[in-house]
Amino acid sequence: MARGLKNLFPGLAYMPGDTAVHRLHPLPKLLLLIIYSTSVIVFSHVVTALALFFVLLVFYGISGLGPGFFLRKLRVILLFGLLIMLIQVISVRQGYLLLEYAVFSSITLRIWSAGAVAGLVMMLRFINIIASSYLFVSTTDPNKLVYALMQAGLPYRYGFALITSLRFIPVFTRELTIIRNAQMAKGIDLEGMSPGKILRAVKYLLTPLVICALNKVDYLAVSMESRAFGLYSGRSYLFKQSVDKKEWLILATGTILLLAGGIFLTHCF
Repeated sequence: MARGLKNLFPGLAYMPGDTAVHRLHPLPKLLLLIIYSTSVIVFSHVVTALALFFVLLVFYGISGLGPGFFLRKLRVILLFGLLIMLIQVISVRQGYLLLEYAVFSSITLRIWSAGAVAGLVMMLRFINIIASSYLFVSTTDPNKLVYALMQAGLPYRYGFALITSLRFIPVFTRELTIIRNAQMAKGIDLEGMSPGKILRAVKYLLTPLVICALNKVDYLAVSMESRAFGLYSGRSYLFKQSVDKKEWLILATGTILLLAGGIFLTHCF
């Protein structure tokens, strides 16, 4: 069951690389992600949504991931986006009638132009936001991101909570694998996706995992108290992550191109 879930839903993990997208400072990259996501929501024209999707595929190629990685890792997101489009096509009945098909003698499927356009826009909006966030996670070192946020003014107590949660993800993944192998060694069948198997997996996998997580949190809390964590208002850093002028220029150029391109395509089409 755990293996099936792992194959069905893509894992969010940093993939090291030496591309231009990987080398970009985390803060300008985060701001570009916010601006891109805002543009996806604000500019709702279908041509603009297609253009933003094309820009996203270009950045996937620059980052060395490629369209194959996009299709392989986000296939569930793509299927869910198609489902969103199908719901819009069926429910919205405005514009011009494009297709009329008799499914049964008493049921007729009608596809209207407004429904098709609205469904395509909704699908692209959903895919663009999820896929851009996944691109950011895949090309951004979480440690550098948190340290950059703390050096930019985020209180280090909140930064420590964020970086601890990110570091515990692979730990809990390994613990889940160990618990799963131990339960299967006892003869407990955890394979399959039936409702009974899912309930059995919750009982035999999640309960030991929660107990293990609580123990690790307890050890971490004792360690933090013994080191007087939070005694001082500031902290020191081994490395300084400064944003140079070139990266600020990339941020400004990307913002101008996104906004200008969105406005131009919206008014032209």
